[in-house]
Amino acid sequence: MDNGTTATDIITYIGVPLAVLGVLPILYTSFRALWTQRSIRSTLKRHGLLESAFTRVSLIGGIVEVELPRCTVTPLDRESDADYWKLNALHLPLKGGSWSLFHWNRLVTGRVLCRCQFKDELTIPQADVDFEDLVAFLLDRGAVPDPHGWHVLRTVGLWAPPGTVVLRPPQGMSGAVLTVAAPDDSDGVLSLQVNWKSQWDLRNSNSLPPFWMRLGQPRFAKTDDDDDDDGVTSASVSEAKNVAGPEKSQEKPLSRQNTLVADSTAESSSSKPASLLDEVERLKALTTKSDSDSVRFKIDQDHVKRVLFESKGGSTGEQRELSSHGDTFDLWFACAASALSQDGYSGIWNFAIPSNITKFARQKSVPCGVMVVLGHLSEDNVPPWASPPPSATESQAEVHQRMQEDSLARRMESAMPPAQAAEARQVRMLRDSQRFHNGHIKRIHALEEYQQRRLIEAIQSPRLDNMVIAEANLAYLIGQEIVPSDYTLDDLARAVLYLMVLDEAQAKLIADILERWMLWWQFGGMQKVQLTLLIENKVTFCYASALVAVVQRANSGDGNLSSDMLDCMRSWRRVRLG
Repeated sequence: MDNGTTATDIITYIGVPLAVLGVLPILYTSFRALWTQRSIRSTLKRHGLLESAFTRVSLIGGIVEVELPRCTVTPLDRESDADYWKLNALHLPLKGGSWSLFHWNRLVTGRVLCRCQFKDELTIPQADVDFEDLVAFLLDRGAVPDPHGWHVLRTVGLWAPPGTVVLRPPQGMSGAVLTVAAPDDSDGVLSLQVNWKSQWDLRNSNSLPPFWMRLGQPRFAKTDDDDDDDGVTSASVSEAKNVAGPEKSQEKPLSRQNTLVADSTAESSSSKPASLLDEVERLKALTTKSDSDSVRFKIDQDHVKRVLFESKGGSTGEQRELSSHGDTFDLWFACAASALSQDGYSGIWNFAIPSNITKFARQKSVPCGVMVVLGHLSEDNVPPWASPPPSATESQAEVHQRMQEDSLARRMESAMPPAQAAEARQVRMLRDSQRFHNGHIKRIHALEEYQQRRLIEAIQSPRLDNMVIAEANLAYLIGQEIVPSDYTLDDLARAVLYLMVLDEAQAKLIADILERWMLWWQFGGMQKVQLTLLIENKVTFCYASALVAVVQRANSGDGNLSSDMLDCMRSWRRVRLG
């Protein structure tokens, strides 16, 4: 060229800068990768994971590979390890690391490779944990199950929407403790996320462990500390007491008090039953040597094998075996305890009330006439069910006929000679006496037939709801001064469970009545022998009805929380927590 510029010069002046510009992205990518690696290593070191992690960097691709251990975690020992109740100060505020909020026993079971371009993309491997252990640990810290969340998890399973809450903070506090998380690396395994705040820590090692229940000794008088939400107000008890007042009804020629059933009832209840609380005190003195005020127990494999006696929340070292009380006792004791615990701070969530028991508790099974025969309800408070009793006097036609015959006989006597008239008068008096005797015998037979017909009609009468039965029975116990006047159905049920712990004979009798009750519900209705059993054991029937009522109320909703929780924990033995 004229100016002396060659092609080589052009390549040098233009190509070299272009080549440098082309290398700059690579240099930037490499620098960014190195900086990301440095930031990640700093984060891992700050949280104590650097020694167990391996990091590699691809300078050309700008990818940082972090190989982290996957752990299987289990809760610490509740009694001996103080960290069980503390939060981990070195927890990982990264995705997948929510499990590090708590202290765990850790076991490395593998390694997970995480590729990221920026430090914010670092994900901590989710920890494997036994689902039941996790739920028990969080319940022990004070978490409360969310019925809707467990029902959704049971129904939808792995497709449950992320963020579905299954455990919430202690009662009265807002937030979420355990939620469903997105299954990032949990193919076929339920993925969960945990959250906890220090202000939610309201429990300690002295608190009752999860899946255990404390049953306090029945109280004599209600205090301010005992104001629980028992579901039955004092007004309802008073109303039930007014309902159960047939003894004060107006007298009638052939009222219930004059029937054979009433006579047998009066004979069976001639001696006033002992107070429930006095009986508990007497039995406790025979059973234990220490001054215990409560018992604690756990449902193990659908049974309560033993109870531990306590004094002021601490164990007295004494226990009572319940294995000899029978299968029916085991079933109903566990059902009633589970139903009562669901209203408390923590429940016996590892036991689900069987479906046949819940169905029985919801169905009407006790005829209203039986409650009238027992004396727990009056005729005015139940639907009409009995035929009218036979008349205790002669009918007008019989009186008119008798008067005509007597008048005719007297006129005939007046026309007879004195001796013959005296003999006719004697025959007339004998005839009147025999007629009176025959009429009396006829009325007795009619009354006996009415008694038998009344029992059959009572058995065949319309059935009442179990809650109505229990409230009427509670009012009867209050009227007989067997329980305090301010007792509710929950109070009565707790007292009955405590009585069943102390008295094996009473426990078996209550279980026998419950078993017979279910039998006549299953097979079409009550029989006379079962009605006789209730007449002879009226107080025990009242105790049994309280257990049925609390089971009915605990399962009055659409779902069953215990059943939902158990099904979920059986479906996923192991879950990923991250």
